Amino acid sequence: MAVLNYVSIAVFLIVYALIVLRNLRWFHLPIWTVMLAGAVAMVFLNAIPLDAAYQSVNLNVIFFLIGMFTIVAAMDLSGLLEYSTLRIIEIAKTPGKAFALIIAGMSAMAAFLMNDTLALMATPIMLSLSKQMRIRPTVLLIALAMGITIGSVFTPVGNPQNLLIALSSGIPNPFFNFLYYLLPPTLVCILVTYLILRVFYRKDLAMAGLDGLNEEPKKAIKDARLARISAYTILIVIAGFFIVGTTRLLGFDSNANLGTVALLGATIIYLVSSRRREILASIDWGIIIFFISLFIVTEAFWRSNLLQTFMTYFPGPLQTNQGVTLGVVITSSVVLSQFLSNVPFVAVYIKALQAAGFTGSDVKVWMALAGASTLAGGLTILGAASNVIILEQAEQRGEGFGFLEFLKAGILVTVPNILILWLFLIIF
Repeated sequence: MAVLNYVSIAVFLIVYALIVLRNLRWFHLPIWTVMLAGAVAMVFLNAIPLDAAYQSVNLNVIFFLIGMFTIVAAMDLSGLLEYSTLRIIEIAKTPGKAFALIIAGMSAMAAFLMNDTLALMATPIMLSLSKQMRIRPTVLLIALAMGITIGSVFTPVGNPQNLLIALSSGIPNPFFNFLYYLLPPTLVCILVTYLILRVFYRKDLAMAGLDGLNEEPKKAIKDARLARISAYTILIVIAGFFIVGTTRLLGFDSNANLGTVALLGATIIYLVSSRRREILASIDWGIIIFFISLFIVTEAFWRSNLLQTFMTYFPGPLQTNQGVTLGVVITSSVVLSQFLSNVPFVAVYIKALQAAGFTGSDVKVWMALAGASTLAGGLTILGAASNVIILEQAEQRGEGFGFLEFLKAGILVTVPNILILWLFLIIF
């Protein structure tokens, strides 16, 4: 049996206990502060050598986050995000269609703008729409949470855990592999989620109306020049993702990857826009600090040998049986994401899979981890950071939703979605 590093284990458990406690009203430490404290404790208590702590930080992930947060901040400052949402609603003729378009539209945006960022920016828009549609804010907030969670499944840039998998697993062509394996089940999951939520909230939708929707989309644009710059930039970045994937598919190698393409987009924004300081200040630097700290905490925890020891007593993923492996990975993702939240869980589980001998050639296993850990975020409030962000933003404005109501909707949505993912991966 490997020797356990009890210092690393103790710090890790304290960090995640504090993350759970932060959801209580009397505990107000931000999640990035808790994770930063854990990383500093790991270093100062010698749970991890300083050089190893530095090396554990995946700069590709950090570059990507800085790049995408810059673009989304520009979109938000210009009013482009609100404009896009209002344009989606403008197409609808009934509350039911508006509800469907909110789920579909938020899902589509989350696939490329990252769900945590969209949760931060879109929550105030949903609260405003709920007043105009004369519907309980909870209905649109939970629809937003489910939509951005499910929509972020099928790209490596839709959420942080997918990005970790894309850049750490060794998958040869992450962008196209995500699309190939996860786009079909995602589309089915979005449809199923809409149908379930429409039935679940049928009474609320029956009393809603669109006659109070009086905002013109064009009025949402606060800075037309910045809106054009950010719109062109996000199109360039999305095209860049496809180009990088295509060139690698054709066998060409370069220094360009998801992180450098996103950073290119940020560079364009800062070079062209005159509001560069406002954009820089609008970036959620707390999330950047969270990820830097997360890499250090998870690396130190991995070096504690607790997870390796734990895996010897319980069924683990097996290279010899793909069906069993997919089932183990999916089940572990759904259950453990509720305790660790999906990003920290994936950061640790990647190391477990690599230690078990899985490489970039085991694409379906990594897709199972990405899909299941993301869909698991729709089960409980604690399952995904985006849920917590939505709740925090809503509570700051005097609204919100309860744990039990989210859980009821989460069970109804997540169980069939997980089954859909499993069936697609088994069959195809």
